[in-house]
Amino acid sequence: MKKFLFLFVLFILTGFTVCESFDNSSAGEPGDEVWRTNSVVSLVRARASITDAAQFTYSDVKTLVAEAVELAGGFEGIVKYGDTVVLKPNLVTTYYNWGNTSVIPPLANGVYTDWRVVQATAELVREIIGPKGAEGSGKILVMEGSGSPGNATATVTNFINAGYNAVNLTAVDEIIALESEGAWVGAGVASGAQADYVTRVRLDNFRYRSAAGAYYTYYKNDGVYYVNKKMYEADALICIPVLKNHWHAVFTGSIKNISIGAAPPRIYGISRTNVGRNNMVNHNTISLHEWIADYFSCIPATFTIMDGLQGLERGPLPSAANARILANSHKNLRVILASKDALALDTVATNIINHNYTTVPYLVYLTERGQAGTNPNNQRVLLNGNPRNITVLGNVRVDDIRSNYAGALQSPFGAALTNAQLAKPSLTIQSAVFAGQDLKLNLVVSSNTIKADIYIGGKYAGSVRDNLNDITIDASKFADGAHEITVYSYTRFMAHAAASAAAVK
Repeated sequence: MKKFLFLFVLFILTGFTVCESFDNSSAGEPGDEVWRTNSVVSLVRARASITDAAQFTYSDVKTLVAEAVELAGGFEGIVKYGDTVVLKPNLVTTYYNWGNTSVIPPLANGVYTDWRVVQATAELVREIIGPKGAEGSGKILVMEGSGSPGNATATVTNFINAGYNAVNLTAVDEIIALESEGAWVGAGVASGAQADYVTRVRLDNFRYRSAAGAYYTYYKNDGVYYVNKKMYEADALICIPVLKNHWHAVFTGSIKNISIGAAPPRIYGISRTNVGRNNMVNHNTISLHEWIADYFSCIPATFTIMDGLQGLERGPLPSAANARILANSHKNLRVILASKDALALDTVATNIINHNYTTVPYLVYLTERGQAGTNPNNQRVLLNGNPRNITVLGNVRVDDIRSNYAGALQSPFGAALTNAQLAKPSLTIQSAVFAGQDLKLNLVVSSNTIKADIYIGGKYAGSVRDNLNDITIDASKFADGAHEITVYSYTRFMAHAAASAAAVK
């Protein structure tokens, strides 16, 4: 453990890189490659008249989700007519204080995914895959494995409490509790009836090597994981987590929602009568981060839509929670995030909660890996964890909504950002002129600047990472005439500066 901590700190101090090109040989047919060096994350906040998360109507939520999806590149290349699409929300619990008596109100609570975000996502998917029930149309499956209450049917109970039903989720074909897939045979055992519902995946270069012991009996240091067959074989897996921190994992967003919540309860559950995955891996050590990185690498999300309607500190659920304590932990963010890159999205969200993403081991591991996916029939997924290669589009910037998210953390992980790391860059536009179809900019930027995003007439024109003092950017898609040029510059922790100038094309 000491050796790991030394290497981990050294890695942070020396910085890290992101893979920018990959072997596409197993990524599908030619033309299907998804490799790129930049990942787009949308960050969209509700209109100014919505000042409280409790004000959202379904129409408001649908509008926000649709805008976030479009800015993130849409479902093009992700979903097509006739596809089977799995939606994976986060319904870890619907009860205060991990109990089974007092139910948390279902809308914009910050603890679990609001059903309205799921329905909005499903409606957008339905427009592509075809009408529900029509011949040749695709199917939408909502699949989840809850952790609380600790009984054999926890997810079914949480579906009821959270409003996950046919009346609300009209665009969905099936709502499936993962514990209903197969039967318990034994800890880590995937034989008998269970074998029909899971796929055995062997991961190359796996990290989780902790020996089994005590309650952690599900892994034998062999790189083998079991994933739900319907999830694994789906044409697309859309992750729909909530934005909150976590007392063990630091941040629980897109990646952890898959790596813990999607693990089959009838293999990795605590027992035949308790589907919680708490004992699947020791949450109090680095093993949790190793597991999260490995499991997500086996079955990555192909698109992520994050429910940030509320935002929650002291996550995943405030201790001894009641209505008052939960309300005091709300952040009232009123945002939706979306991306084709779950790691990039989680890196953005980790910055929003004011935590240093380089001190979250599973984010670092996946940044090193650069890609995920083991199904030879599906595209592998690009993973960018370096903000230099992440572009955030939307009507709000990360540091506009960043705040400290209180909560106990498993030392030494999850350091809060320091004042020095939060320092904004400085930016001056010395000149902005069009030369033919190019826009030429001369900038003065501070030493903590890592990239700049260029907007022409309010529309995103591109990002620049090198030679920031003298920039040439293609402006051929913009009409002739006068334009306002706006530049946003960023630090590695997503603090930003903005400057504008006028130019005539």
